[in-house]
Amino acid sequence: MQKNTAMAERVRQTAYFLWQQDGAPEGRAMEYWLRAKEMHQRELAYDRWLAEGTPADSSELFWHEAGKEIEGK
Repeated sequence: MQKNTAMAERVRQTAYFLWQQDGAPEGRAMEYWLRAKEMHQRELAYDRWLAEGTPADSSELFWHEAGKEIEGK
């Protein structure tokens, strides 16, 4: 399956923005990428949860689906 290049670019841009806000510390690229990925994953999962009518006990399912989309799986 192809990686979602648009989402990958959004995560990269967010990570760069966060890194710049913190003064561009050296050697912490992965930390910022993971923070950005989690932010976008949370946003996707929440939007899907809302679109489905806020079903009880489904947040983990939406979280995993959003993670798969970000990772291109």
